[in-house]
Amino acid sequence: MRSNPLPFLLLLGTLSACDYVGFPDNSGSGGNNNNTDGPARKVLLEDITGHKCNNCPAAADQAKALQDIYGDALIVVGVHATAFAEPGSPPYTADHRTSAGEEYATTFQVDGLPVGLVSRALFNNALLIGDGSWSPAVASIINTPADVEVLIDTVAYNSVANSITFEVKIVPVNTLDGIHNLTVYLTEDSVIAPQIDNRATPPDVPNYVHRHMLRDNLNGTWGAQLGTGSLPAGDTITVPFTYTLPTSVLEPAHCAVVAYVYRTDTYEVLQVEEHGITH
Repeated sequence: MRSNPLPFLLLLGTLSACDYVGFPDNSGSGGNNNNTDGPARKVLLEDITGHKCNNCPAAADQAKALQDIYGDALIVVGVHATAFAEPGSPPYTADHRTSAGEEYATTFQVDGLPVGLVSRALFNNALLIGDGSWSPAVASIINTPADVEVLIDTVAYNSVANSITFEVKIVPVNTLDGIHNLTVYLTEDSVIAPQIDNRATPPDVPNYVHRHMLRDNLNGTWGAQLGTGSLPAGDTITVPFTYTLPTSVLEPAHCAVVAYVYRTDTYEVLQVEEHGITH
């Protein structure tokens, strides 16, 4: 039994129904045979990792190879969690963990790395998927018809306040029954920090490039519920955000916002979008 995963947005955003918004033409994306004439489903790959996990760099390379195939239809987030991500003796003194990442690792019962969640969908009857199976798991979902679209407008950066402002629009393609939440991540790319890598000699890599690192959740670990009851097809829910970047962020220009809608009964991510910060 999980604890309450349905916090509402506090101060960060408000929900409001708007008129119809046209869907972007992302049909045919993904480079596989899951072609659809309407809005296509993107995939969220949450790579659970840690700087003391010696096999995790190979998994990160696998994620990069998949992105080279699928482009922006595959969104990767590096979630640093578990004992492998704890700060330790030099050079592993940094703490890249987040409270949300630790809760995900606990909720999904992560007991070894590397492992990932592919849109938090079951693959071979499992939610946790080893990096050797990421490719077929992604291929089974990507570019299939989407039940909902997630749209992000320009993510504007205020250098004086060190803050960002943007809107997320959620537009059901088909009527959504049940409870659905919106979660928004802040990620930072190209974070240079030590990493152990069993392929390197010596294995301690001082200037390793960490990709798509989860820095914070903007609206709580489990996000916020999108209305009550069913969400009608074609309606629009608009959620505005104003958010101050955390002190952990090293370079705002390397940051992006990742927003996704998921089913609260199964955790499955129905659609995801990413947008970099505009300076």
